[in-house]
Amino acid sequence: MSHDIKTVGLIFTRKKIERSGFIGLEDYAIKRNIRIIHIDLSIPIEQQGNLDLIVHKMTDLVAKIERGDTEAAKLYQRFIAYSKEHPQVIIIDAWPNIEKVLDRMLLYHHTKMCAAKDLIDGKPLFHVPKSIALDSIKDWKDGMEITFPTMCKRRTACSSTEAHQMTLIPSAQGMSQMEQYVKDDAVMLQEFIQHDGVIVKVYVADGQISASTRPSFKNLDHHGDVVHFDSQTLPKSFETKIELSHDLDRVFLRSDPTDIHLYKESVLDTSRLQKIADSLHRQLGLTFFGFDVLLQSHTNAYFVVDVNYFPSFKAVENFHSMFVDILEKRLATTTAPTPFS
Repeated sequence: MSHDIKTVGLIFTRKKIERSGFIGLEDYAIKRNIRIIHIDLSIPIEQQGNLDLIVHKMTDLVAKIERGDTEAAKLYQRFIAYSKEHPQVIIIDAWPNIEKVLDRMLLYHHTKMCAAKDLIDGKPLFHVPKSIALDSIKDWKDGMEITFPTMCKRRTACSSTEAHQMTLIPSAQGMSQMEQYVKDDAVMLQEFIQHDGVIVKVYVADGQISASTRPSFKNLDHHGDVVHFDSQTLPKSFETKIELSHDLDRVFLRSDPTDIHLYKESVLDTSRLQKIADSLHRQLGLTFFGFDVLLQSHTNAYFVVDVNYFPSFKAVENFHSMFVDILEKRLATTTAPTPFS
């Protein structure tokens, strides 16, 4: 093999490898003189090869640590120690930047900062739904400054089952039912934006974007019961055969006979999405991330409702080529960034 071959380590769970668009990456990358290895944190990283760069999604370990998993804490510390002892190894992405999206209220403040300073023709590039934080659902008091319907999410956005469990609350009366769903966890209430049942998923890889539409929640009024759901199990395409609960089926746009998603796609401004991606990158400093956009009913105003680190790029065309391009670009730099400072 050529002495010019670089070695890149991936730290992802097996499930994330399958979901993130990495299947077959090793065979493609070696043709471009990049050896891909999958790092096993249960053994010393130094024993697994001389690494030039690491791409990771350590959020999975952090989620376990938050639940008290001591073994996960040991694996995490092994990675931190290796990174500090080998500053020449490039890390994508730096942990302080990833932390910005792991607490939904911290993320809310970061996205609000972007929305406040980035304008088009004197108007906001995008908007952010108003959100409030509660250390516990028991802290809720009638008259708090939030408009219903609202979405209740746990504050932690780590890769855990709980982080994906959410509740749609049509009116303040529904707050009395919330303790059974979130117990005593810290939560965020996010105002629901009417968006005709279509959400725009945007994937960002070092500034390059890919966007697609998915079914979402219908326009809602203040009637009906709260609807509890897991965001990871929601249908990803219209006319889906996925079975939904009766409550969820009532409020979710699972079929689109009027082709509203085609209309939304026709008015979607890709250049605006690119500007939003650039704005979020400047604020968050992330290489790989995704964000969700709602086009508000009637106005088509852009609302960014979520940002997450390293989503699945499985549906992104030519992701292998894009990913290796990014690796080559980073490997061409002479100074590795400090990953944990």
